[in-house]
Amino acid sequence: MPTAPFWGSQFSDPKRKFRWIVRFTNPDQGALQLAAKNVRKPSFEIGSVAHKWLNHTFYFPARLEWKEISLSLVDIGGERDIVTIIDGMMTNSGYRLPETAEQSKVAITKGASVHAFGNYFEVVQLDADGDDIEKWTLVNPWIKMVDYGDLDYGADDLVEIGLTIQYDYAKKEPLVFQRAKNVIGGIAGAFGVDV
Repeated sequence: MPTAPFWGSQFSDPKRKFRWIVRFTNPDQGALQLAAKNVRKPSFEIGSVAHKWLNHTFYFPARLEWKEISLSLVDIGGERDIVTIIDGMMTNSGYRLPETAEQSKVAITKGASVHAFGNYFEVVQLDADGDDIEKWTLVNPWIKMVDYGDLDYGADDLVEIGLTIQYDYAKKEPLVFQRAKNVIGGIAGAFGVDV
C-alpha cells in the first residue's frame, strides 16, 4: 500500500520557517534568548581543484569552508539593551578606542572574542508544541560585523541591528527522538490514548 505524501497526512508536521529561536550564553549577561527577526542557518561550501589532462578537465573536492551567518535583532532597550551588550562584547574581545597610546596597543584576539560572545551560539527550530526539533550549534563563534541600523522620521518600525557571526564549524543535532515522541503522541492522542 503506497504511503500518502506528507501533505495528505493529518499527523504530518513539517518544519516551519517561523518556528525558531536563537540563544547563547554571554559571560556578563548569562543565558540570552535574542529578540531576533531573521537568521540564516549555517551553510558550507566545498572547494574544488581542477586537474587538466590533454583535452579534459577533472575536478576533485578540496577543503570544506563554513560560511558566516547573519541575523537581524530587534533593539529591545532596557536592561537587555542589545547595543550595550554588543559594546561589552567588543570591549571583552580586546577592542579599545585609540584615545591613548596604551589603549592603542590592545588588540582583539580570537580567544577573547569567542569568550566574550559566550563560546556557543544556537539556532533552534521548534515544533508546534515549542519543543526543539533541530539545533545548530556554532563552534567558536565571534562577531565579525555589526550594523546598528538606520533611523527614519517617516517609519514606525522597530529598530533593528544586523550581526554577522563567524565561526569555525557547526554541529547539527537532529533531535529526532523528541520529534518521534511528539508524532507518536499526536497519533495516540487522536485515538484518545495517553503516551
